[in-house]
Amino acid sequence: MTLLYFTLRDYTFPKVEKPFFEDKKLFAFFALGVILGMIIFAFESWGRTISSAETVLALIMGFAVMEELLKLIILNFPRFQRKIDTAFYGLSMGLGISATLTFATVYVFILEVDNVQALDVAAIFILGFLFVLLHGSTTALIGVGVARGDVKGYFMEALVIHILFALLYESFFVVEVFQPPLNMFGLMGAAAIVVWGYQKVHRLSLPALIRDAKRLKQRN
Repeated sequence: MTLLYFTLRDYTFPKVEKPFFEDKKLFAFFALGVILGMIIFAFESWGRTISSAETVLALIMGFAVMEELLKLIILNFPRFQRKIDTAFYGLSMGLGISATLTFATVYVFILEVDNVQALDVAAIFILGFLFVLLHGSTTALIGVGVARGDVKGYFMEALVIHILFALLYESFFVVEVFQPPLNMFGLMGAAAIVVWGYQKVHRLSLPALIRDAKRLKQRN
């Protein structure tokens, strides 16, 4: 919620006289994201139990496509198409998804590991924050695409970010192939991708959407 406020504070009262989104809908999409996060976590956990070394790459790609398509289907309903507030609701839904995934990941980790140290929990929370940036940025990008009427372009950008992140992130845990400290490069690459993605949404995509909408309104 802190990140949501930080990102959207310039688009609502008191920074602007007329907010670009409705608070009620914003929190409704966040709640929807929380539910979707639980479903995604359960499905991916089941998928990991039946995966093998030969199928892990296909699972990574498949999960990324599935998750981004799910976001697109929800945000691309006719009532949300070509509406500025869809981009903000997309961001809220993405952060809701990541909130559930992060909590569930930490909880399962604590249950499965004996003698959990505070440092271990802190590390997992940090890794979980990468998922916050991932789903926040990719869902917001899809929302921007729906608002602009350029669904395909923004969807593909979100999908590429997700796939690259997933591949680099998973390489950190495949210590049999990428032994320490080599595996750290995968984690750093994954972090760089989602930090860049979120910064793009926050500093470029959302401000540009607002500027273009204002310019179009002035012409009309």
